[in-house]
Amino acid sequence: MNTANLRLRGRWLLALFASLFLAVGASAQNEVEIQGRVTADGQPLVGASVIIKGTTTGTSTDIAGNFTVRAKNGAVLSVGFVGYKTREVAVTAGVTFLDIVLEAEEALIDDVVVIGYGSMKKSDLTGSVVSVKMDAIKDISAPSIEGLLQGRAAGLQIMNTSQDPGAGAVVRIRGNSSLNGSNTPLIVVDGFPIGDAGNLSQINPSDIESIEILKDASSSAIYGSRGANGVILIQTRTAKGGSTQVSVNHRTTIGQFTDKLNVWRNPLQMAQIANEELTNAGLPALYTGQYNNGTYYPSLIEIQQGKWSNTDWADLCMRTAVVNNTTATLSHSTDKAAINLSLNYFDDEGVYKKDNFRKGNVTLNGSYKLAKNFTLQTSNILSIHKRHVNNTLEYGRNPLWPVYDEDGNYFVASETDFGHPLIISDNVKNETQGRDLISSLAAEWEIIEGLKIRTQLNYNYSTSVQDVYNASNTSQEAHDMNGIAQMNNSLSQDVLSETYVTFQRTFADRHNLSVMAGHSFDYNMGRTLGTTAYDFVNDALGNENMGAGNPQKNVINNTYQNSKLLSFYGRLNYVLDDKYLFTFTMRADGSSKFGKNNKWGYFPSGAVSWKLHNEPWMQKLNVFDEFKIRASWGISGNQGISPYQTLNRYGTEKYWFADKWQTAIGPGYEAGREGANDRYILWGGIANPDLRWESTRQWNLGVDLAFFKRRLRVTMDYYDKYTTDLLREKYLPLSSSYDKMWVNDGNIRNRGFELTLDGDIVSRKNTSFSATFIFSRNRNEVTDLGNAVSSGLSTDYLTGMQYEVCGQSLSMFNGNPSVYAIGYPMYVFYGYRVNGIIQQGEDPGFMSSDGKDQPGELKYVDLNGDYAIDDRDRCIIGDPNPDFTASLNLAFRYKNLDVSVFLNGVFGNDVIYNGYTYDPRVKIKRWTPDNPTNEYPRLNSTRSYLFSDYFVHDGSFVRLQNINIGYTIPVRKAFIRSVRVFANIENAYTFTKFDGYDPEVGVDGIYWGGYPRLRKYAIGLDLKF
Repeated sequence: MNTANLRLRGRWLLALFASLFLAVGASAQNEVEIQGRVTADGQPLVGASVIIKGTTTGTSTDIAGNFTVRAKNGAVLSVGFVGYKTREVAVTAGVTFLDIVLEAEEALIDDVVVIGYGSMKKSDLTGSVVSVKMDAIKDISAPSIEGLLQGRAAGLQIMNTSQDPGAGAVVRIRGNSSLNGSNTPLIVVDGFPIGDAGNLSQINPSDIESIEILKDASSSAIYGSRGANGVILIQTRTAKGGSTQVSVNHRTTIGQFTDKLNVWRNPLQMAQIANEELTNAGLPALYTGQYNNGTYYPSLIEIQQGKWSNTDWADLCMRTAVVNNTTATLSHSTDKAAINLSLNYFDDEGVYKKDNFRKGNVTLNGSYKLAKNFTLQTSNILSIHKRHVNNTLEYGRNPLWPVYDEDGNYFVASETDFGHPLIISDNVKNETQGRDLISSLAAEWEIIEGLKIRTQLNYNYSTSVQDVYNASNTSQEAHDMNGIAQMNNSLSQDVLSETYVTFQRTFADRHNLSVMAGHSFDYNMGRTLGTTAYDFVNDALGNENMGAGNPQKNVINNTYQNSKLLSFYGRLNYVLDDKYLFTFTMRADGSSKFGKNNKWGYFPSGAVSWKLHNEPWMQKLNVFDEFKIRASWGISGNQGISPYQTLNRYGTEKYWFADKWQTAIGPGYEAGREGANDRYILWGGIANPDLRWESTRQWNLGVDLAFFKRRLRVTMDYYDKYTTDLLREKYLPLSSSYDKMWVNDGNIRNRGFELTLDGDIVSRKNTSFSATFIFSRNRNEVTDLGNAVSSGLSTDYLTGMQYEVCGQSLSMFNGNPSVYAIGYPMYVFYGYRVNGIIQQGEDPGFMSSDGKDQPGELKYVDLNGDYAIDDRDRCIIGDPNPDFTASLNLAFRYKNLDVSVFLNGVFGNDVIYNGYTYDPRVKIKRWTPDNPTNEYPRLNSTRSYLFSDYFVHDGSFVRLQNINIGYTIPVRKAFIRSVRVFANIENAYTFTKFDGYDPEVGVDGIYWGGYPRLRKYAIGLDLKF
């Protein structure tokens, strides 16, 4: 080969390599390095895939959610993560960083609800189930979750009747269904039925991820004998997102009275009115400058001259209530394991000085994928709490009494004056310490695709120790006994083992079948030990050395009981063409609480649903995004009584007689003792071997609607709930030597309507405004109380109505104001009618031998027309059950600012207000010859009141329950994911005509006074790392 050819080939190869190099360089110049971060709900997603669409080239995010990838301008990145919607993002010129936020899949998150022994899509529900929006209550501080649920779900009634630190609430779902048995819903935590609602202080509200409320029988019947009053399902938080995350939140709340305390602030006016009360009763005046029963009462002139104190006892007894609530959470998850650890400390300093509640919580949840088809799960909640009670201080004490006497000691008016608040506060000890453990261990094995078996072992342990000491200067009894010391211990354990199998499969893309079957065994044990000691040499050691008391006076009591429940259950769900849904459940419970003839109860239920919006003819209307009709029927049970009622029971009782303790042993009563009908000591009880389950049959008809791309959602339910074989205590004739026994006797009906309107009124990128309106109406009726003679019923003289006295006795009326009456709701008020005040020269329409017919007295109505006021003039005068309840929640968001307002109302309920006998505001407006008011009677210190509608008031109210404002601060630090600050006002204002401090009372409608409801101001900080 010649030289010229070699040179030609060399130039050609050189040109070829140059062209290839330029092509490669041009291609490289078209690619750019893209960095970014993938998050969801403000948290980084670890392991999210970032793939260049149309290729297999890509990467995944690191522990901080960051990624780096090279791609050409115009390429599309496909970003995905399990459980979230895949998002596609285009690469554009000049953009080198992408902040990508993934949204959760609706089918996996938003529309999935927890049901008994499983979960399902909300769109496939056939029963009445409500999911509580946790975001709406996340900023409110409370010791227990029940108080936060008030007004948050249709059909759920929450009554926060106590403001004591750590106090629980009264919870009802669709009314009261039992007279003497339990009316409280079942609480299920992480699949573990732990007992009745009322005080779930062992669970930190910040640890709760979701709450579902099962209201109808088709939803709750799977819990059989424990589901008659509805079920509240609680799921605690688990780790997710494939990363390590840390969060800390703190809330500080201060509470102040919304109204002034009703106490005497003018001592002279108080003394004048006290004298008038006595002289009107024909007794000598008290404030005359003389001694009375060892107490010196100054004259009106002495008081007017300012020689005596005007002590503000309320200021000495009370303080600004402060609550501090701090939670720290650590969560970590990988594709093999997920762990969530939460620590909480709650400190509630009550409004009374030295009155407080403190608790610490540890929650540890874990999930471990030991194999591809085998998972181990744990759930553990440990709570330690301490309650110091000091809430009985007499803040309304006589303002004339000074705090200290001339020698600097606490002033006491006489040897029998035991009401000095500081003496009580310094010398009464009442402390309770407790520990609670809720623990679950579950194993789940997926045998084949769609077939799983799950076994779960649950353990609930609770113990408490109460220490009480009343020094000899704190009460008449403690004085007579030279001090009283008590120590009360309690222990309860619940062990529940459950195993169930689930099978789910879709056939031919039309048939979706889900089957569940299982069994459980529950063992419950409780025991108490109480020791009381008397007669101490001094009060120095309190109850720390109870052996120092008089051994002849010491008393020891203990109790023990256990019960067992064996259950078999199953459920079948079938969906055809995503239009027609069918559910059938069955549960059989065998309880040791019942005799051999009635140990087993059977609780079936069924439901059907029709998704009309999936019908082609309905879709042509282009109106409904959802139109679903639901219908259900089922039976659930109630075994809410103590064990051993089917057995004869021996008992013991101690009583003080002949200067020493006597012990009664055996069944029945000791005759001839003091007390009503010579019944004083109860020993044991009589058996009823035929006692059986209380059962509730309920049917429900519901409609779910959605419009405007689901921005408006409507849920309506009508239900009819009928409870038979009521478990109740029946009084026995004296000749039996027993007081009463448990029987199945009576029926109750609850019917109602529920409505929920949920609207996303404005939904834009930076702005949103939503509203939720909830309406509930329940009608309760006692339809049967058994045979009038054998059940000891009374008969109304005017109407023939049969009734039984119930509820709590009020001493001012010498009896119970409430009754169970056939044809009426539970707890209706039974008494006299009043038509104003008797004026001078007026015929009252009746005659009375005790002065009730005199001017200034209440003018009772003589209903039977015999010109006398007696039992035959009584009638139903009030109903504590509300006509309806309603709530409205408004939520607004603009960029990082969020504001919410929540209103809650109760309408049409009556409340017994007995404050007229002690309220200074009322006494000042009393009837006198010079002030012939028709509103308040004259004063009379010895008057015996008849219970009448004069004391029955409208308890309706609308409460501006919560105003919350929060701001999420933008952060650019890699180690901080989010910072949020917020402030809220709880109980901002109450609209009501009620005369007392607060109209929110218990189910029986009795107002017990106390002090004004607190308005609470809170500030808080949430940090996420």
